[in-house]
Amino acid sequence: QGLESAAFESTGTHAHTYTLGSVDLSADAGQTTKAVLAKLQAIVAALPALPKLLCLVNNAGSIGDLSKTVDQYAADEIASYTSMNFVSYASLTSGFLEYCGAMGGAVEKVAVVNISSLLAVQAFANWGLYAALKAARDRFLEVAALETQGDGGRTRLLSYAPGPLDNDMQAEVRASIMDPEQRKIYGDMHRQGKLVRVQDSAKAMCDLLDKWEFQSGAHIDYYDV
Repeated sequence: QGLESAAFESTGTHAHTYTLGSVDLSADAGQTTKAVLAKLQAIVAALPALPKLLCLVNNAGSIGDLSKTVDQYAADEIASYTSMNFVSYASLTSGFLEYCGAMGGAVEKVAVVNISSLLAVQAFANWGLYAALKAARDRFLEVAALETQGDGGRTRLLSYAPGPLDNDMQAEVRASIMDPEQRKIYGDMHRQGKLVRVQDSAKAMCDLLDKWEFQSGAHIDYYDV
């Protein structure tokens, strides 16, 4: 509902949303990708006309254990986190781009939005795995942008950092982050009402997609919009 209302406010048109069902990101990434794309194909096939824009917004993932420092990670923890937060993301992005590419010019615009983070470009204590994989996700889209630059701007890839959102994830960060400086900063922002409303950040993202002026592969922060 948040994205739907934000899209209406920013574009003046209705954005139709569909629930594809729950998926387990810790399961086999290939099977998960096939399941999601099968449901997407069924939805597109049932539409009376193809949409002008097909957009994958990939916000799935987890923050990990924010009580740990880099010297405390175990190999199995690193592998599990990478599978959930990068392998599944890369597999779905790849499958989505292949699906859209097979459609040729039937769809006017194709977009992939990776919900990124300031941590993709700036390091903070206790965020080792999260920051590393956010940076990897950004670079993955940069490569994809180079590989699709010959399609006349039909395909654009965006890593969008939504800012410190006032949501459940932020509450979890404030409760679990080991670094006292960050705990104080986020606690102060919460008490002072300075966290970003989800609706405001979603609207900024929809504005970027509506204007279609961003450079493919770019990392754009909410505060830079």
